[in-house]
Amino acid sequence: MRPRDVGYAAFSGILLGFLFPPFSFEAIAWVALFPLLWVLDRRHPLDGLILGFVAGFVGYLIIIWWVEVTMVNYGGLPSPLAWLLAVTLAAYVGLYVGAFGYLLIWITPEAGYARMFMAPVLWVALELARAYFLSGFPWALLGYSQYSILPVIQIADLFGVYGVSFFIVLINAVFWHFFRHPDRAPFVVLGGGVALAALVQGYGYLRLLEVPGEMGPPRPVGIVQPDTRPSTKWKPGRREAIVGDLEKLTEALTADFSGRGRPVPPLIVWPEAAAPFVYSEEPRWQKRLAEIAERAGSYLLFGSLSARRAEGDPRLYNSAYLLGPDGTSAGRYDKMHLVPFGEYIPLRWLLFFVEKFVPIIGRFGEGEEARIFDVPGGKFGVLICFEVIFPRVVRRMAGSGFLVNITNDAWFGRTAASEQHLSMAAMRAVELRTPIVRAANTGISAIIDATGAIRLRSPIFEKWRWAGVVSPRKASPTLYARVGDIFALVCFAVMLLMGWLAVVRGHPRL
Repeated sequence: MRPRDVGYAAFSGILLGFLFPPFSFEAIAWVALFPLLWVLDRRHPLDGLILGFVAGFVGYLIIIWWVEVTMVNYGGLPSPLAWLLAVTLAAYVGLYVGAFGYLLIWITPEAGYARMFMAPVLWVALELARAYFLSGFPWALLGYSQYSILPVIQIADLFGVYGVSFFIVLINAVFWHFFRHPDRAPFVVLGGGVALAALVQGYGYLRLLEVPGEMGPPRPVGIVQPDTRPSTKWKPGRREAIVGDLEKLTEALTADFSGRGRPVPPLIVWPEAAAPFVYSEEPRWQKRLAEIAERAGSYLLFGSLSARRAEGDPRLYNSAYLLGPDGTSAGRYDKMHLVPFGEYIPLRWLLFFVEKFVPIIGRFGEGEEARIFDVPGGKFGVLICFEVIFPRVVRRMAGSGFLVNITNDAWFGRTAASEQHLSMAAMRAVELRTPIVRAANTGISAIIDATGAIRLRSPIFEKWRWAGVVSPRKASPTLYARVGDIFALVCFAVMLLMGWLAVVRGHPRL
């Protein structure tokens, strides 16, 4: 393995990194893996592991460098330690790309058609593994790079984001085969790639025309973005000012709604942890928020903490509460998928020391079930922050007419992480064909159509409100909503089967 080969792999990593916000050069996705695939030819599997790791590490360090900003500004860590965490996380994700390089060579030692078809299978299988291992970190899967190219991502209602990733890698592999093996029916291979691209694009344009007709009557919805900074949110002396800001913005929304024909009471959405206290144990604040909902004549959805008391200290939950137009409780949802190293420490018995370095880490309990709120004008499910990046969590709310994602992206600062987070929410809208109402504490708040189009978005770090409508889904569930990640699971099964055959045939190993 020559230094030039490592350079090619690093170049692939740079291209991968530039696919995602803030760069968003999504057009290069179709050749981003070409340099890596090129240098994997005639290599030992160990070379593939190293070259793949280099590509993955470089790419994901570009994508998630914002971890350093979060840990310095809000985790209280010194910059060297924060960079160590960012580098470690990028290296962890890089291992999956390294495994891709290793397995691709090991399973298909003779480069050719088999490698061309195995490349997307292995990539998707390893993306699925990353989405589940150690509770999962499916951040910036390759398919998300196309979130703004609507005709391409419409296949997600069949195969999920993994189908988009598969398509991208297959096109890369087609280009690789065309240039690396010009003696093996190159124009047949290239023609097949063009036909596949036309099929995907054709399906995409067809669905873009059909989806609006699958939506029901519009219902009024409002979003409040209070721009509450993390440094002041949890100070008891700041509660009155914080709730006061939320109240003023809500009153302004009520005025915005006045004079419009409203068949049902509006739904007004506040962000995650908008009410900075343990709501279930604060009668005074319960009364205050009920009065706000009554005066607005709206359903009020807001994030706060809740507690369940047992022996010893109460168990805290990151929750979303819904109040009716009369101020009475209409239900609560507890976050089911927590943020590792933010809301809990995975493998606490092994990583017991982490809490000493990052005391801001919480000890939250996991919610036990999805909650779909049934209100006049449509059923809706609630996703709290990080949950929206997990298709398996969102699918549990497939019976919703629309989804509400409340989040607090202030931790990301003015980095591209907020945009990256939003891009993943857009893919969930396509997978389930449900509009998404997104309320973020400091932005980006947004309305996402069932086609994945981001119809409205707020500025970041500004107080902001919006009053408008969304059209809940009325059609039957999508194929993806019904069968889930079957496509990705088939890819995983094929990877295992081909790995077993490689063992039987005695392919070269480490």
